[in-house]
Amino acid sequence: MIFKLPLILLRLYITSFIIWIFQTTILPQTLTKLTNVSIKTQTFQHYYPYTSLVNTPKNSNSINIITNSNITYIIAHPDDEVMFFAPSIIELKKPKYNNQINLICFSKGNYIKSMDEIRQSELIQSSRILGIDQVSILDYQDGMNETWQLNDIVQSLHENLSPTSSGSDTNSNNKPSVLITFDDQGVSNHPNHISLFHGTKKYIQELRRKSENKNKTRIKTTTTTINYIDIDSSSSTKFYVLKSLNFFEKYSFTILGNIEILFNYISLLIKKFINININVSFFSNQIIKSKFDNNNNNLQLQNLNDIRFYSDLNMLSLSYAAMAYGHFSQMVWFRYAWLLLSRYLTYNHLIEQ
Repeated sequence: MIFKLPLILLRLYITSFIIWIFQTTILPQTLTKLTNVSIKTQTFQHYYPYTSLVNTPKNSNSINIITNSNITYIIAHPDDEVMFFAPSIIELKKPKYNNQINLICFSKGNYIKSMDEIRQSELIQSSRILGIDQVSILDYQDGMNETWQLNDIVQSLHENLSPTSSGSDTNSNNKPSVLITFDDQGVSNHPNHISLFHGTKKYIQELRRKSENKNKTRIKTTTTTINYIDIDSSSSTKFYVLKSLNFFEKYSFTILGNIEILFNYISLLIKKFINININVSFFSNQIIKSKFDNNNNNLQLQNLNDIRFYSDLNMLSLSYAAMAYGHFSQMVWFRYAWLLLSRYLTYNHLIEQ
């Protein structure tokens, strides 16, 4: 039995992967070609119709999640953009969303000093493959024993996200801003990842605090009355974090995704006849955070928006290229195991803060 176990696991892996290809790629693309008006009439506008598997609790069929935005991914090391964020980067870069994707990498991957220039050039190469528009590389020290100071991170974000910073064209087109980084567990409890969560969170808190200080703006109306209106400029900046997965989820590759996607299909089918939504996820569908009302110190509960991105075979192939070709220096034996087992290459769960 012990000797049969590897064969059983291999069969399970292959079977799951084949089912995943059918559910994420063959079925959606076939249905699109059979039902899409542009394809049927061969009258195309600006881009060829893409299939998308994006799921939210409020609308399991919603695909217009983050649109017309300047999206900045905040990562710690070259290759983080592929290993952890590839599904959402590739999806949100699709032409139908009209997003600009930017990247701030806080280190040069200088755990080995002589690799500085190599890692930087590899990040640029990977970003081109993924379709990232603009890349900024900072010079924080990479390392498992390095905890970056929050004030330094906040200052760096102000310098790189302000309208006067380099590449300010991404901030001057009046598109709302979206920041995306790790959550408080940092995927693998990596201190650099966790530092970015707390630093970005503090940066957002400062923006919102400044906005609250300007909240009451006097406006003189056509009468002699003076009215006050609330202006929340921070509402144009959204902040999402990547949900960390436990060990089993992290290395389940396509197995858990197959179950979730299957129930999404079932839900869509049932909704054609009954107004009911079946939503299965190995994460809580309703994410709750608490905050205190500043006026009366009452504890309030807020629902947070969360978005789940599922890759298809085309997107996974792009992720493989960005990692294996873009970050060739990092392709040691365990990276190949990561490419074959990691769920982060086929799934991202972003939670708005």
